[in-house]
Amino acid sequence: MLHGDGEPLLADYQNGGTHFCYAMMKADIAESKAFRNLLPGGTVYDLETPYGYGGPLSDGLIPEEDQQRFQTEMAEFCRAENIISQFVRFHPLLGNESLMPLAFETRYMRDTIFIDTSCEALINQNMDSKSRNMVRKAAKNGVTIEQKDISEYEDFLSMYEETMLRDQAEDYYFFKREYFESQRELNHNATIFYAIREEIPIAGAIIYYNNRFAHYHLAGTQTEYRQYAPSNLLLYEVACWAARNGIRQFHLGGGMAPEDSLFGFKKQFNKNGRLPFVIGRTVFNRERYQSLLKLRKQADPDFNENNNRMIQYRC
Repeated sequence: MLHGDGEPLLADYQNGGTHFCYAMMKADIAESKAFRNLLPGGTVYDLETPYGYGGPLSDGLIPEEDQQRFQTEMAEFCRAENIISQFVRFHPLLGNESLMPLAFETRYMRDTIFIDTSCEALINQNMDSKSRNMVRKAAKNGVTIEQKDISEYEDFLSMYEETMLRDQAEDYYFFKREYFESQRELNHNATIFYAIREEIPIAGAIIYYNNRFAHYHLAGTQTEYRQYAPSNLLLYEVACWAARNGIRQFHLGGGMAPEDSLFGFKKQFNKNGRLPFVIGRTVFNRERYQSLLKLRKQADPDFNENNNRMIQYRC
């Protein structure tokens, strides 16, 4: 909600021994760039998983009859609420795209990378030689790593914004101060690590974690200090911290496109660490879905209604 993604909703299903849920954001389609001035507000909506990875969490396998029952009830709810579709980014560590094949159409998007943190020796063993050299280079140049409470994000703000500007990121990836302030609510499941050189924070990363997994959420580096490879040392030390705390896997995510430079950087940390990133959708009202595609085409004759996006009217 703070990031403008809509109203948070939780789909929670229970029947006998079956229990699963997943979080979504309900967005007004009229407020999207694609439909600005084309639709009145408050008429049609869609659902999308929050920023990052998501999808269903379940106590176990979900029987087909429960999938079908959930899908029927979910579709009824969404039609009553004028919700046209939902878009889901499944979680690579959980592989939860396989939990509910009757509820979602799915598609492989690209690979992501994780570090096996079951023991510290394995972390070093799985890194390629270039990354090990960069870790040693950072340490040799006086870079150290410090863990801070998530509330100590002030030094992170400028380096994150600088990184997004340097990478020419889309506006969506520029988070307001309110977003970082809200991270305080996750103080038992979020922390921040800084790379320090001569008492100056030169790189940082926000890490989400529980007793099983850690996730590389947001990161930034001051441009003038990139030569010291602070991010290499930071990720290595976070992985070691995870191992010491019984966390078995540290997920780094992927790139903005398959096999891009960001993905290339991350895969240096585990040559055997590829995991598929899968996306999915459900169309609850196909007639309204098609009408939105038609509206886009009328407004823009160059719009390709047969584009390869999962939610095609959002292209």
